[in-house]
Amino acid sequence: MQKRQWFKFFLLYFGGVTISLSQLKIVPILTQINEKFDMSLTASAWLMSVFTFSAVFLALPGGGIVSKLGPKKLLIGLMGCLIFGNLLGFFAPNYFVLLLSRFIEGIPFSMIIMVGIVFINKWFPDKNSGLATGIWGTFSAAGSLIAMNLFKPLAAKFGLSSPWILVSLLGIILLILYIFYFENDIQVDQQKNTTSIIKQIKPIIKSKKIWMLAIAQGSMAFVLYSFITLYPLLFTNFYHIGDNQANFLSSLFGLFGVPFGLLAGYLMDRFPLKGKIITLISFILMTVSCLPMLMLHGTFSYIFQVFCLSATIMMASSCVMVLAPKTVNSPQQVGYAVSFVNFLYYIGIIIGTPIVTDMIGISWYAASWLLGGICLLGTLCIFMFIIFSNRKEKTK
Repeated sequence: MQKRQWFKFFLLYFGGVTISLSQLKIVPILTQINEKFDMSLTASAWLMSVFTFSAVFLALPGGGIVSKLGPKKLLIGLMGCLIFGNLLGFFAPNYFVLLLSRFIEGIPFSMIIMVGIVFINKWFPDKNSGLATGIWGTFSAAGSLIAMNLFKPLAAKFGLSSPWILVSLLGIILLILYIFYFENDIQVDQQKNTTSIIKQIKPIIKSKKIWMLAIAQGSMAFVLYSFITLYPLLFTNFYHIGDNQANFLSSLFGLFGVPFGLLAGYLMDRFPLKGKIITLISFILMTVSCLPMLMLHGTFSYIFQVFCLSATIMMASSCVMVLAPKTVNSPQQVGYAVSFVNFLYYIGIIIGTPIVTDMIGISWYAASWLLGGICLLGTLCIFMFIIFSNRKEKTK
């Protein structure tokens, strides 16, 4: 039974990786896309931003949607959007159709994390949910690693539109596998389900613990995506090293974090009573890793700082996603809790890079202290989460 659940989990994981490939496929070939559609830098930036904007609008309603449809139907719908968006992008005659296709591609990105957590808590209700959640949290980094090494040579050999066709084909294969291998959703009385949605979302909004986890996750995303975007600039502009070395160091940021997502999940499973403390330690170490970003000297220190920050960010993120489903009182509320946490996660992605870029315009030190302060905010939220959790346990 466990082997079958893990097989389905890895099918789901490959779906997450494929959605990540869809998001990042334009990054290695952005120069060629700019030339084809004669775009400005601002216009090309929107091709990435609109992907996340659709996630912000759809992340919060995601809990209600999965409650109404069930995770399998929603997953099939998300893969359908992925396929349609990539086919539309393949045939896009101009920039505006391409932009629309990116918005449609962003729909599965907005809900796949939440759908994955719902499936994990369904397949592994008693054990291994932490390990599965830790592995699940690495799909974005795995997709980034593949995208940065695959799509540029693919486009050079088979044409600029080939990445869209590849992602479409992967989406079609996974859609067929999901239809036949994933169990059907349990049918729920529609009137009862509509009533329960209103009742189930209220405790999520009122929960101080969920708010603390959501703000902590948003803080983590703010720092994570700021560094993803600004690491090359930090190494070239502040430390004055060459472009090739700067790009190499920046690429390590995604690579280093992957095993630590698994480690976080393992530790949360192995020591379930210490999960909150493990999360707090992860956020503390993330803060400590962020602060010396302007105090580095030499290649070893560059790599060590990237390693520490990547590892602790991945652990912090995975720990929060393990804790979020455990803060609700019923399985039906898991989707709502994860959706709310993801909503602030996507907000952090959107606002992080522009704000930090403006601070760099003042000085790199201003940007450094801002990022350190955001890390500290996340740490304080986890500390408050522990306090609120302990208070509730004492009142029982």
